[in-house]
Amino acid sequence: MPEVEVRFARALQSQARLPASCTASAATARQAVRAVAAHYPQLERFILDDQRRVRQHVNIFINDTQIRDRIELSDPLHEGDQLHILPAVSGGAHAAIPAPERE
Repeated sequence: MPEVEVRFARALQSQARLPASCTASAATARQAVRAVAAHYPQLERFILDDQRRVRQHVNIFINDTQIRDRIELSDPLHEGDQLHILPAVSGGAHAAIPAPERE
């Protein structure tokens, strides 16, 4: 089975207490998620919903390409691939916009 690197976004690292990355032996995205979840069981609740599908606001990429199969996670993996798991992040600080000067 191919050996792949699974990388986690910083937000996911802090929320689920995960390392920046780990390796997994997996032929599909689903197998990689299962292999990593075997070591970090808290991962699944952050990325999969009750039907075991990728949550709406989670994106998974193989190298630079977003996976196509968000339901079965059947996208194939090859030796040396990187699987990136990225929860959507929104919000943040807004820069103060100065009020216009009055004339």
